[in-house]
Amino acid sequence: MKKISLYIYFFFCLFESLSISAQTIPLNDKTIFNRYSFIHTAENRISHEKKLDTFLNKLYLLKAEGRGTVSIVHIGDSHIQADNFTSVVRNNLQQFFGNAGRGLVFPYQLALSNSAPDIGSLSSSTWEFNRVAHPEIPIAPGVSGYCIRSSNDTASFELFVKPTVPATVQTFNRLKFFIGTDSSIFWIVQANKNPTPFLLRNDSYDSSVFKEVVLEQNADSFSITSLPSDHLKEFYGVSLETSMPGIIYHSIGVNGATYDSYNSASLFWQQLPVLKADLYIISLGTNEAQKTGLLQKVFIQQMNLFLEKLKATAPGAAILITTAAGDYYKRHRPNIFLKQINNSIINFCSRNAIALWDMYHITGGYGSAHQWLRRGLMNPDRVHFTGEGYRIQGTLFFNSFAKAYNTFISER
Repeated sequence: MKKISLYIYFFFCLFESLSISAQTIPLNDKTIFNRYSFIHTAENRISHEKKLDTFLNKLYLLKAEGRGTVSIVHIGDSHIQADNFTSVVRNNLQQFFGNAGRGLVFPYQLALSNSAPDIGSLSSSTWEFNRVAHPEIPIAPGVSGYCIRSSNDTASFELFVKPTVPATVQTFNRLKFFIGTDSSIFWIVQANKNPTPFLLRNDSYDSSVFKEVVLEQNADSFSITSLPSDHLKEFYGVSLETSMPGIIYHSIGVNGATYDSYNSASLFWQQLPVLKADLYIISLGTNEAQKTGLLQKVFIQQMNLFLEKLKATAPGAAILITTAAGDYYKRHRPNIFLKQINNSIINFCSRNAIALWDMYHITGGYGSAHQWLRRGLMNPDRVHFTGEGYRIQGTLFFNSFAKAYNTFISER
């Protein structure tokens, strides 16, 4: 009798563990549809989602075993830089799969640009700067798509993570610094809540493109100061990570960026492999559509080159491409060029069986920018969206992703 009880107990525990590991991600598109019927929530799926199976299996194992890290790298333009879209995706994924860190960040304020709401930076030093959208400026952008550079004898800044709604702060205990390779430059890093400073330096024989710091205590800010030197001090970004299992979601957004401008940024491609992507998400096309002279054939060549470079950085990573949401051309009329660009992306992904989330058609398609504008979801520039607009788009994307994951585990 005892043996039978033990067998029953064993099978009960096995059933419980399988049911926990096979949890589906909760989602709800109905709320968005009820408020905004012009959004095609019924079509909110990822095309060629089978191409994501290897990646989705990594997520399944992460959830089932509760160990390891899965890295997502989302590359885009100004729609991504502000992080309103990507923060929704990051927060929802980390809530379900675990939080392995805030990921790659940059002190955008020092480059006189807009930042994610939860990232701030301060400095009394003078900085020059550049981003991938301006290859004509002789300052090479790095993995964040940006670079700040100082010729001050001593340069320093502070970077801090701020609470968002709900009022939580992403702390970190591992930092991966992307700094210049000049062996004469030394940096002192001091994280709050940690008594011991760290020295960052590049030895003349060191070919690595980042320096890692492991803290004694979790922190939510740090300062970095160069020792006196008349050489240029360069900073490209820092990845804020934890020692916990889960997802780390890096967002790389650059105002004005295109496929072609990323292609030209050689240092970006040298540093990108450090992020060890399991999935690349690409959201570009808006800025190409503001140019009337761009031939579709040339655009596809630029896109294809970008993807070839991307695959070389992480050959095993999955790739998911998104189209861009509708906007206006020169603020006056629906952007027919964006329609053409997005159709080129759709056709390219179809021919090459690449996973695609077609935000353009899901959010209403050609002329839909009028609907977003009249409901206060689009900015007056008629290209960018309000914070709420981006949050809706981020929720739609997360839901499409959740559907792909839920389908995958139901078919295992």
